[in-house]
Amino acid sequence: MSWLQDQLHHNPNGLYIEYGSRQYSYFEIDKMVQLYAQSILRENIQIQNRILIYLPSGIGLIEIIHACFEVGAVAVPISLNLTEIERNVIIETIQPNLIITNWEFQLTISSYSIPIIPIEELPNSSRTCSSIKNTYIQRGDDIAAIILTSGTTNIPKAVQLTYCNFETSCANWNGFIKFKSTDQFLCCLPLHHIGGLAVLIRALIYGFSINLITEFKVGIILKAIRNHPVSIISLVPTMLKRILENEGGLCNLKSLRWILLGGGPSPEFLLDACIKEKLNIVKVYGMTETCSGTVGLKLLDEPQNKLYAGRPFPGVKIWTENEELNISGPMVMKGYVSEEASGSVHNSHDLGWVDDDGLIFLDIRRKDLIISGGKNINPIEVEEVLINIEGITDAVVIGTEDAEWGQKVSAFIVKNKDIVETDMIYSQLKKYLSSYKIPKDIFEVHSIPRNELGKIEYNRLVELQL
Repeated sequence: MSWLQDQLHHNPNGLYIEYGSRQYSYFEIDKMVQLYAQSILRENIQIQNRILIYLPSGIGLIEIIHACFEVGAVAVPISLNLTEIERNVIIETIQPNLIITNWEFQLTISSYSIPIIPIEELPNSSRTCSSIKNTYIQRGDDIAAIILTSGTTNIPKAVQLTYCNFETSCANWNGFIKFKSTDQFLCCLPLHHIGGLAVLIRALIYGFSINLITEFKVGIILKAIRNHPVSIISLVPTMLKRILENEGGLCNLKSLRWILLGGGPSPEFLLDACIKEKLNIVKVYGMTETCSGTVGLKLLDEPQNKLYAGRPFPGVKIWTENEELNISGPMVMKGYVSEEASGSVHNSHDLGWVDDDGLIFLDIRRKDLIISGGKNINPIEVEEVLINIEGITDAVVIGTEDAEWGQKVSAFIVKNKDIVETDMIYSQLKKYLSSYKIPKDIFEVHSIPRNELGKIEYNRLVELQL
């Protein structure tokens, strides 16, 4: 029995998805899922065949993902924002047996020698006099989905996640924050990323509802919290900062039972503000390869440990080799596509350590370390000082090539006030940073390039210097 069929059996009329002005019960979702499942079977898709899904976030995408689960096909949702080169590499890597898109995007991907069918045409292929018997029985070691890593610096990797991976991860989260049937999880992270898909599956397994928002806009988020029974939200630090800067943002966030915060390092000033305002923050550390978060910290319970990532969930083991964090457990991916099986062990390549109390400390990623004149510079330290300057709303610091020093510190900033002069910025930087840490170049830009999860796209920063 699939996750959807289990909910359909116990709670057919229960609210599953709230999307815009529409509410969808398990029964309503299942009606279309079964229609799509029949269509997929008529395309001669076999168990564990791969279906690439090129659709915008929304109910259609959710129904196709569930239809894949129903027949045992591997769901491979990908972003519509990929470049043609990125999409070509991914399709070549995945080697899908079928591509499902819509009429709008059909021409965009029509050049591939792979069967392509628009979602609008799927129901027609299933309406025949006889139905095809679906014989699939869900097995823990079967691959449920292939999810791409965020790929902020290069082509993303294709991560194979099994049903067991998802069930273990969901059980760990349920053990940590205790889901309630009355919870509504506001999902504003893309469904083709693990941050969004994991929410979908947690709700499906534990019977709470999702308020689906397909793009991050502060006004829409706050309106949803005000007008709906939202009790949980998952955010990255940039999103949280933008909400808190908005009038009414703090008040709305205070009404939530939990605010999951992950996807990158959280500035200390942001954590301090959350502690001061008693926001129910859960710091999260995890990645696509570990089927979302594997480490958690309830900030208000342990404010003295605010700079730590948290403690591993049950069944998760974390240790360091060559200063890099290694993770093992039943939630670790089966492996990358076309690479050896992981053996339930993943080297995160994140720098960090485990203290005597079992707390995980996460250092900056090795690729972010700036070495200038033989001195190591933590870009996060410089970014926090910049963002704390009044009138600067966003900042990112990187190392750029320099003939004399090897690397020099370069900063990109976004301002909301014309009164923020360069001299004033340098004056503030000198108060808090040693001279070798102060940016040699400061570039003012309209916005910092970020992907759909709010993570900085470092490869696009170079373009902003031109």
